[in-house]
Amino acid sequence: MISCMDGRMRGSMQGKKSGEKKLNNSGSAIVTVIVVVAFISILATTILYVSGMNFYMKMTDLHTKESFYEAETALEEIKAFLMTEAAEAGREAYMDVVINYASTDGYTRYAIYQNQFLERLNSKWEETRTPVGGTERTYLETLASLITSYPVKPIDPLAECELSLDVSVPNAGSMELHSEDGYALLRGVIFTYTKDGYTTVISTDFIISVPEINWGVDAYRSEWGTQEDGSPDDASALERETVDMTECVQYYNWTKQ
Repeated sequence: MISCMDGRMRGSMQGKKSGEKKLNNSGSAIVTVIVVVAFISILATTILYVSGMNFYMKMTDLHTKESFYEAETALEEIKAFLMTEAAEAGREAYMDVVINYASTDGYTRYAIYQNQFLERLNSKWEETRTPVGGTERTYLETLASLITSYPVKPIDPLAECELSLDVSVPNAGSMELHSEDGYALLRGVIFTYTKDGYTTVISTDFIISVPEINWGVDAYRSEWGTQEDGSPDDASALERETVDMTECVQYYNWTKQ
């Protein structure tokens, strides 16, 4: 009888052990699932965060570039105007030299041409300040008149732009002549463009060099023809090769913030 009871007790204990094993197996599976889900969640969150930051950085770069290009466009309009003025000053200075071409040597021709170019360039800049039938404008007002979209772009009323002159530069906005070195400077121009919270500030000077012409070499002399006194019989026949004015007007001390 005792052996029967021992057998029952052994059977009961084995049943409990098998039951415990089943419970342990079920718990480990749940833990494994939780760990896997947590890992996937962390991985997905990380991927989403990295993707979001990448998108934010690209949008920031896009807005920054857009702001920069808009600011640069305004300065390009000023540069284009200076190219036009330089081309006209160069043409007039060239004709001044041609009139007395036969009575001067190469060095004298270039000296006259350089001085006439700079003087006419400065004169044209001062004339721009006084529109026909109008009153004299400040240098800042004159520069603003050269930017077609100033003060606000018509196609984008949310954008803000501001043209100013550097207060640390004496007489900023005037045409500063350097006759000995053959160039003129329009100094202290600052343009600020803001859109969607992104701001670009560009400050620059404009350097205008005297167009290069070698007056000491008579490249086309045989084609000019002369009068009895040796002077050219047709001033228009003294035209030289086309001068690229885009190389004569450049940015100088250009900075971006």
